[in-house]
Amino acid sequence: MKKNLQIYRSSAGSGKTYTLVRNYIRIALMGDGKDFFPRYFRHILAITFTNKAASEMKERVLSFIQDLSKGEGKAKFIF
Repeated sequence: MKKNLQIYRSSAGSGKTYTLVRNYIRIALMGDGKDFFPRYFRHILAITFTNKAASEMKERVLSFIQDLSKGEGKAKFIF
């Protein structure tokens, strides 16, 4: 398992939460790029500055996963 740290810094409304969600989903679905590990999402830590941003991130991740389960949403995020 590769250990990387990515920090996103930018002003309000610039898309940090969108970027975090996109990267979280990419990493959760693809693992570390070497081996498929079905529970890789348990090894991801995403930290936001506010509870509001964390809640929004959670809702977006769950919404995307729900869309995928219905066969929708593949075009939402380009990996």
